[in-house]
Amino acid sequence: MTRQPGPFDLSLGQGAILPLAGHRLFSSADVDEARARVARVYCDHRLDVVRGGTFSAVQNRIEGRSLSVNIMTYGSKTMIAPGALERFFLFQFPIRGHASVSNGDNIHEIGGGRSGVLNPDAETCMIWSEDCVQVMIQVERTALEALARTRFGLPAGAALRFAGSNALSHGSGRAFAGLLEHVVREADFGCNLFDGPDLMAEQVETTLMVGLLQSQSHNLSDVPAPAAGPRAVRLAEAFMTANLGNPITLEVMAAEAGVSPRALQSAFRESRGRSPMTVLREMRLEQAWQDLSHPGPNTSVTDVATALGFFHLGRFGQQYRAKFGCSPIETLRRARQA
Repeated sequence: MTRQPGPFDLSLGQGAILPLAGHRLFSSADVDEARARVARVYCDHRLDVVRGGTFSAVQNRIEGRSLSVNIMTYGSKTMIAPGALERFFLFQFPIRGHASVSNGDNIHEIGGGRSGVLNPDAETCMIWSEDCVQVMIQVERTALEALARTRFGLPAGAALRFAGSNALSHGSGRAFAGLLEHVVREADFGCNLFDGPDLMAEQVETTLMVGLLQSQSHNLSDVPAPAAGPRAVRLAEAFMTANLGNPITLEVMAAEAGVSPRALQSAFRESRGRSPMTVLREMRLEQAWQDLSHPGPNTSVTDVATALGFFHLGRFGQQYRAKFGCSPIETLRRARQA
């Protein structure tokens, strides 16, 4: 069987153009200059050439609001000792070469398809191989831990802790690496997804953070979803009813109900047999039927659908017919003929 190429199966021989080449932060053959340039966006650190190769540091970088994606190489075997990162987590994935990592008691090797994450509150020291090229995500500690609380049940006041290295060759790891590669390739083609409309760029960042949490080993692996009872379901449904015409996300509903999104989903499946977003769609369809059954002189199917968040009219028509056995326009016509 022919092996399917995995994410970041890139040809990175010596002299190859690095990903994000059009987003160069700096390049330098001077160790002190490289240390200073890296410190500006990461933190102060010790940087020593161990041996071999010609030192030639390069950092390419695209920045979002809470995270950045970086491509880095030093061109020679180097030791990097930043101490504690303090304000950010750092995901590392060598796409060429390898690195030995000591991050407190989180000691591991990365490379050969394996990645890892540096915890911000532990002393860190790394040795990168001479040919090492890494893709890295620098993500603000507050942002990632907030997401871990709302999506993964990190207890209030607890710290998020990563451990060990993780293969990105299958399952959620492969999906995450594929998404990360897509973001990098789009930037290489001139479309930086972090520069898009605010909501879209925010969603790209959130998806990357969720992918990081789903693909890496951490202390949340065995944390069960906190229970949410009928009260949370009632609060969420009341919020839906009051905001049918407004954009509503699972996260917003969960916040209104005072539980995590995962807990709210579990509560809805247990008490309603459906997800919260399915219940929301059903409510909106029922409101559409009401609006079309009691039309005003200027009522139109398009206006009713879009006012309730159905912007794909064909899909709206299919969902409406599946629920009511007729099309939206048929409902409107019958109401006007009555």
